[in-house]
Amino acid sequence: MTATPFLTLSVSRTKDAILVRQRARHVASLLRFEGRQQTCIAAGTFAIACQALGLLGRARLCFQIERDQLQVFARPAGVEEAPCRGVLLRLVKPLPSDAPLEATDLGWVVRQVELSCPGGLFHEIVKQNEEVLTLLHELRVSRANLGETGGAAQNPNAA
Repeated sequence: MTATPFLTLSVSRTKDAILVRQRARHVASLLRFEGRQQTCIAAGTFAIACQALGLLGRARLCFQIERDQLQVFARPAGVEEAPCRGVLLRLVKPLPSDAPLEATDLGWVVRQVELSCPGGLFHEIVKQNEEVLTLLHELRVSRANLGETGGAAQNPNAA
């Protein structure tokens, strides 16, 4: 759709990295990614922000849509043309196929992100905690299911 970032966010402190994580989650929600994908986009964006802070000190995180994919990457602060190449991470996620995106939709997404990110940074930490607890629960359930399946597979007389 466009190779120009529709949203750029400055990162120069650790607090900015948390704020960028929250904004990424909000963007993913507005672009209609499902819950787990929103979590992955938020976490991946946070990782990019942390890496940019460590390598560049100050950076701009860019969100763009290209070839029906959400892309998030870092640029050195003050560089507006090409993205920083090399060792910096880059997140690329295909857009949900059930949510076609028009150019005018990006303006709406940016406006929503600028106007409202729910609950502030504390809310983002609460959300992260919920995600960790959910993942731990799912891991426990998966292990229990594997134990049941594995036990039956090892014992032909079971069941």
